[in-house]
Amino acid sequence: MRNPDFTDQPEIALNASVAAAAPRSSLWKRLSRLMEGVIYALLVLAVVKLFGPELERRDELESERQNLSRIRDEKEADVVRLRQEHRLLKTDKEFLETVARDRLNLQREGEHIVRIERDHPAE
Repeated sequence: MRNPDFTDQPEIALNASVAAAAPRSSLWKRLSRLMEGVIYALLVLAVVKLFGPELERRDELESERQNLSRIRDEKEADVVRLRQEHRLLKTDKEFLETVARDRLNLQREGEHIVRIERDHPAE
């Protein structure tokens, strides 16, 4: 049988359990946030570890590409110079004579050749 003087007060029990659980819930929230931060930090480190060497390799390849581009430009300039020299050797008799005398050490009668040797910079 039920006691007529008894009144049920569920809010008191609820408030008591919430009050007791509040510090525990706060602790779990803090730990959860801490773990979330650790996970994000680990993800960032993993990305850096995975892509770091690739970025370094890309920089090395870019440097090599610039070096090869410079060499190509130098070779193209040499090709232009050699084509012009070839054209002059075929068409200009004075140029042909000058080159032949210079490279073959030839001289005309009565000429005296004085050679001045210059130091060429090391390549």
